Amino acid sequence: MINVLSQETINKIAAGEVVERPLNAVKELVENSLDACASSITVEISQAGKKLIRVSDNGFGMNKKDLELSILRHATSKIEDFNDLSHIQSLGFRGEALSSIAAVSNFEAMTRKKGESSGWKLSAAGGKKIKVSPWAGAQGTITEVKDLFFNTPARQKFLKSDATERSRIINSLEETALANYEISFKLLSENKTVFSTQQTNKKTERISDILGKDFAQTLKNVKAEHPKIFLDIYFTGRDNSLSNRKYQYFFVNSRPVNIPKWLSHCVFNAYKESIPHDKYPGFLIYAVIDPSDIDVNIHPTKREIKFADESGIYDLIYKTLKSALTTHSHPNINVISNQAVSSPIEGEEIAKQNGEGYAVNSTRLHSFAPAARQTFQSLNEPQKHYGIDKYATIFAKQENFSDNFDSNIKVLGQVFDTYIIAENAGELYIFDQHAAAERVRYEAYLAQMDNKTLKLQQMLLPENFELAVSIAELLKANLKLFNELGISVEEFGDNSFRVTAYPALLGNISIEHIIKKIIEDLEFEKNIEIEKKRDKIIRSACRVSIKAGDNVAPLEAKKLINDLFKCSHPFTCPHGRPTAYKLSQNDLEKFFKRK
Repeated sequence: MINVLSQETINKIAAGEVVERPLNAVKELVENSLDACASSITVEISQAGKKLIRVSDNGFGMNKKDLELSILRHATSKIEDFNDLSHIQSLGFRGEALSSIAAVSNFEAMTRKKGESSGWKLSAAGGKKIKVSPWAGAQGTITEVKDLFFNTPARQKFLKSDATERSRIINSLEETALANYEISFKLLSENKTVFSTQQTNKKTERISDILGKDFAQTLKNVKAEHPKIFLDIYFTGRDNSLSNRKYQYFFVNSRPVNIPKWLSHCVFNAYKESIPHDKYPGFLIYAVIDPSDIDVNIHPTKREIKFADESGIYDLIYKTLKSALTTHSHPNINVISNQAVSSPIEGEEIAKQNGEGYAVNSTRLHSFAPAARQTFQSLNEPQKHYGIDKYATIFAKQENFSDNFDSNIKVLGQVFDTYIIAENAGELYIFDQHAAAERVRYEAYLAQMDNKTLKLQQMLLPENFELAVSIAELLKANLKLFNELGISVEEFGDNSFRVTAYPALLGNISIEHIIKKIIEDLEFEKNIEIEKKRDKIIRSACRVSIKAGDNVAPLEAKKLINDLFKCSHPFTCPHGRPTAYKLSQNDLEKFFKRK
């Protein structure tokens, strides 16, 4: 039997599409403030937004009539008809946000329109019992969302921990603040300021405020102009690659959006000859484009955008980054073209030095190269994790690999400052010194933890360091775990920390650097089980072992090899790469055709 759903049920289903978690409510309310031309926005949350979300702004505000219409479904001031969807200028436009939020919360909106002497207050419970009354407040709007999902308990149980939900809100606000650097933002959690930014006319100042001075100082800037698009790109150079994709952002017309696959591929191609294969660039790409050339109406949360000419934009970004990366200075680069984005290219770009930077005159742009199309799919495949079985053929017979091992193995030397060559019982061994050292240190760490014999290196002078807000929140949520693992770290200010000790087996290291790398890695696996998280921290800490490029003395090399063969799993490092390669005398004689 087919039933016609009640309006209340319809509203709750619609709310589920737009408001999945507190983050979505915060994002929608902040976007409303931005569309109201606010220059100052304050967000307050309690219990990660589950108990309270309050967004205050100094924007244009609303009159009584608009306030009453604001929480009706499909009521919006942003568009008037279907044709307006082809040239959307605002961040919000669907007319679903306030209606959806009000349907699943105890909702209040207080507003005073610019030029009016008094304002109005609207309250609603679960989208019902709507009341409007006079309100005496400043120009702008204050929106309060209390007891989110109080009438949809099924949705409540799918929410993550407060730390996770709060981290998502912080990440979203950071992105919004990066995209709108001319507006001041403030975030308070449990009445404590999490971050605060002032208005600025410089993107670099906002980047420094949100992502930290250390990262901001590594960035170079390049600009590309075209009649249909303007690009302002901040990017890391050849010597400042990162261990993950944490610092990668894409903004279109001041809207933070997900990085599409074609853009990831474009950046990868531009950088592939400039940084190691296991490293990643940091970048913030600000794009200003004609609204008629994009479609922002393909997803309820408006995080996805379709471009009318992806291939032309791909080519412009690729050429801009590639040119910047191949210069030896720290240029501001201007790419100037007067032709349509997707026109075929005629001739080569002419790069010429122009003052402190470079200007690249690009007559026309072309689409994807065939080779780029062929490699596109492979770039989106997950990275392979190589286990012991993967290398069974390399090691010949794994079960016999160490059976004949003699602790008096003869070290012949080191090649390429990376590999140790040794001879034992008529066989030649080639050891990857970094992979081997990682395995030794990893198993020693685990053994000392199991036996409760972990020795700590007390620091004469504690190391103090500061993190970006979202990363700081993640470290705060994991402080207990770090301390259990012998890394003594504590809060030392809002987003600052102090390290006083760390496991002695890690040697002479920059523990601050290690903690930052570990916590940034954890950012991408927030919801893993505690045991997996503990193991991940230990694995990451052990990466500081002997590196490729380190000079290893013969006695040190011999000890490393002896220690390796005492390990439970000597054939791979903790991340699955092989530690050694074996060649028998018989293998060599076959190769040189002596047999």
